[in-house]
Amino acid sequence: MGGTLLYGACGAFAAGVAVALLTPVSYIFAFFVFALGIALLFFKRSNLFILLAITLVAFGVGVVRTNYSLQQADAQMLPNYIGTNVALTGRVVEDPHRSDSMTRAVLDDISIDGESVSGRLLIVLPADSAVSYNDQLFVQGKLKAPEAFETQTGHTFDYPNYLRAQGIRAHMSYAKLLDTKPSGFSMLGMLFSLKHAFEYSLDMLFPNPDNALLQGVLLGEKRGISQDITNAFIQSGLVHIVVLSGYNLSIVAEAVFRTLSFLPRAASFGVGGALMVFFALMTGAGAATVRALVMAIIALLARYLRRPHMALRALVVAASVMIVWNPLALLYDSSFILSVLATFGLITLSPWVEQLLIRKLPEFVLRSLGEQVRSIVATTLAVEIFVVPALLYFSGVLSLLSLPANALVLPIIPAAMLFGFLAGLLGLLHPLLGLLPAFIADVLLKWILLVAAVIASIPLSSVTLSQFSPWFLILAYIPLTWFAVKKYQFTVASSLRER
Repeated sequence: MGGTLLYGACGAFAAGVAVALLTPVSYIFAFFVFALGIALLFFKRSNLFILLAITLVAFGVGVVRTNYSLQQADAQMLPNYIGTNVALTGRVVEDPHRSDSMTRAVLDDISIDGESVSGRLLIVLPADSAVSYNDQLFVQGKLKAPEAFETQTGHTFDYPNYLRAQGIRAHMSYAKLLDTKPSGFSMLGMLFSLKHAFEYSLDMLFPNPDNALLQGVLLGEKRGISQDITNAFIQSGLVHIVVLSGYNLSIVAEAVFRTLSFLPRAASFGVGGALMVFFALMTGAGAATVRALVMAIIALLARYLRRPHMALRALVVAASVMIVWNPLALLYDSSFILSVLATFGLITLSPWVEQLLIRKLPEFVLRSLGEQVRSIVATTLAVEIFVVPALLYFSGVLSLLSLPANALVLPIIPAAMLFGFLAGLLGLLHPLLGLLPAFIADVLLKWILLVAAVIASIPLSSVTLSQFSPWFLILAYIPLTWFAVKKYQFTVASSLRER
């Protein structure tokens, strides 16, 4: 009953957040639902009534939390200056994103004419601008409101809500940098500096586009990936591998655990967990990296602590806490959405898929695959099943050859990430030390690029779907989640019987 109450409460809270984001819901209605739930607790003390009461209360809380968050965003003062040329000061609160053509930075603690102004601002500076995390900038330019735009697939990208989920309501293109006050020492700034040194090490060891792909897989950085390669990854159904997620980290850690299987379970788990934490620190410990780390650790609990039900509960609680912190992430942060869905699919479906492969595949195929490759293939299929609707919603492209493309690519992702990370790490000491692991990683990266290009070039390998409402996405995940949970319960029950 405890697990049912937890899932019911978290699911109802998420439903309240989604409803409040998609349609106006008054505080009066939310408090009515909340009060009805409280009343039911005193009406009848049966399990069904308790569950119904908890879900009503959680739904009301989700609506109230979302409405409050939206009101806080609307109360920002910075949007009042949209359409005007201003000179302002602000502090860089995230690691700036650099590309060949521009540098993008997010400012907070903003002052205009000496007066503090609430709100975050996205500024676009020339590519050679020397700005770092926590620097105080003095910039000049015209404030603009973010606008939705049409992608190459004909979908409208909701850019305003994408930025609003990050607390940003205005941006300044072609900002003029008037002055910079360097930041003092900070732990996060030191980690970002270490990340930049790591990126420079990769730049020295890998040619493009291999380097751009590796930084996408390792760091979630997509700045160097050309539009042609991005389109090839979308059309082949491989775009999810360049999004830093808990799935990416967990398959690497799983490969490490299996390699260290000769050690006691606690030792192999400790080494793998320490490797993931070290990786997160080496790559800057940004918000996306920390979130991926949390998801990866939760996913691995399912397999290596032999307590899959605890891993699923941990995932639900962690995702709910993240939504409480930022309700807009539930529908508008694609990285968060894909990370949670991939981890959920990995926990609930991968054991069932692996057992299905064992039962259906011929014995000689199973022997040739080996336990480790079979496990990676199973997790790949499980994740694919669960993230496809979300990928369709965000990209609008249905890859008809996604399964063979992923089967050819996903088993080598752990090795590519592992040798790429090792090459970058050794390259910090001296580029020559990283040559051997860089050569191995580069061969694997070229294979990934080749598969994506070949699959995308096949006629009718993908079809473009018209844009659909997020309501359809939510409705699609109701039966899919039910199916995943049922298979998960069946697998857990079967494993308990075998013991």
